[in-house]
Amino acid sequence: MMFLLGKMSACATTLIVIATILGPITLVFMSVSFGTDHWLEFRVDRSKLTALVKNDQALDRVTHSRDRGLFRECYPGNDTAFLERAVGVVDGYCFNINYDMPEDSDPKSDNFISRIHLNRCFLAFFIIAIVVFVLAYVFGLILCCLRVSRWAYIAGLFCYTSAFSLAAAIAFFHGAEYIERNKLTEKLFYPQWSTDLRSATDRNYGWSYALGWVGMILAALAATFYSLAGCYITSERYEDREVLEKHRGRDFPIAMEPVYAVGADPYYTKSYGYPRAYLGPLAPEYYARGYPTVGYGDPHKDMWHWREMES
Repeated sequence: MMFLLGKMSACATTLIVIATILGPITLVFMSVSFGTDHWLEFRVDRSKLTALVKNDQALDRVTHSRDRGLFRECYPGNDTAFLERAVGVVDGYCFNINYDMPEDSDPKSDNFISRIHLNRCFLAFFIIAIVVFVLAYVFGLILCCLRVSRWAYIAGLFCYTSAFSLAAAIAFFHGAEYIERNKLTEKLFYPQWSTDLRSATDRNYGWSYALGWVGMILAALAATFYSLAGCYITSERYEDREVLEKHRGRDFPIAMEPVYAVGADPYYTKSYGYPRAYLGPLAPEYYARGYPTVGYGDPHKDMWHWREMES
């Protein structure tokens, strides 16, 4: 039994340590994925473009290689002279991604509005995933100090919530991407590209996107480790209680049958009342008996006969 208890304790400690180590690693993956600009990577072979497409200034933003993240679309290549005359350039080679709804004077299609809503949900759920996982890590640190199964379950629940939120964020990202590639009729989007621009553009998911998936998987693993640790701690408590009940002696009064004085008391024949007998933790209600009469006499005389009841 003691070997089993030691094994459970070691397993719980190991799981807590692994989950605690995974915490900052997962936060790093989530944060880097959130803040970098490599969710989508577009590589354009300009040698395959016609002169008409190359010289069309309205198409400059789609005829050059670029990387897109949650907040910016950047053009890290050398052939980016158009950025010098472009409006809204940030850091010399990027454009901010706009999540605002279009004004009434600039009507957009329903698909365009749906894409904006999906992108907003993508951003919101990603933020929720990071915040909830930070809370889960704090609860995990409390678990390291208190070692109570309740904190393990709470940390696991928050980690699972974070993993689910991040998976939902990625799902919204794919929904917005699908609309952009198949439904939009506005200029600069894929359905309106010319045939040579489509053939010259190579589109891939970047390493920021991959880090998002890794962060989601690590959050789910941390949640599993916390939950298993909580199960081991709970089992450990039950085993400790069984061992304690098995090895400890009785430390409470034993229920007795009524006892009676032998013979008459020559000094005092009156008696006190009959208060209820003491009920110990193992004495049910029906074991209650009245106390015997209390008399005064020779203290050296054996006046009482006691008989212990079977418990």
